Amino acid sequence: MRLLYYIIFVFFGGILFLSCESEYTSLVKKERSAGVIHEDLILGMKMGQTQKEFYDACWLLNKEGIVRQGPGNKYALWITNLDSTDEKSQKVDLLFYGVFDSLKVMNGMEMKIRFTGWSPWSEPHQSYELVKDLEVYFMKKFGGNEFITVEAGKGKNIQVKVDGNRQIKIYPIDEKDVKVYIEDLRKLEGYGFADSD
Repeated sequence: MRLLYYIIFVFFGGILFLSCESEYTSLVKKERSAGVIHEDLILGMKMGQTQKEFYDACWLLNKEGIVRQGPGNKYALWITNLDSTDEKSQKVDLLFYGVFDSLKVMNGMEMKIRFTGWSPWSEPHQSYELVKDLEVYFMKKFGGNEFITVEAGKGKNIQVKVDGNRQIKIYPIDEKDVKVYIEDLRKLEGYGFADSD
């Protein structure tokens, strides 16, 4: 009889332990163990490019009139419609810059995005609406797993998409701006959100 109780205890204890693992942690473990590598970023850029290749790509995009220098020369600026096939799609100002390691290899990209027509009184131009549009944009662009909501502390929620090694995080900074990080999970020590504003 004790053996039966022990087996039941171990069985339900195991279920309880597995259910305690967050949806995010489970997703990251599953995707990393799959061994699938995704390197695509935006505008034809890829993880693994050197800083020089990033600058050269931005220079060519600038020459073609696709991007220009952003404020303070800290980002490149791409003014675009997230969905050029949707007649209700609104223009966004997309500031971006590569994330480089100590060897000057790009391991991801940081973006700061806002609706071009943002104003404090315009409900459709607020950051929480842009977060939804960006989820749709990245799902169309990359396919794969859906975004999930992850609590990142201090009542902040982040939308996260993980496919193989590529993680995309989207969250509002304030009522105007949205931050997007595309990261290579192979290069991150942990999978937390310490770098989130």
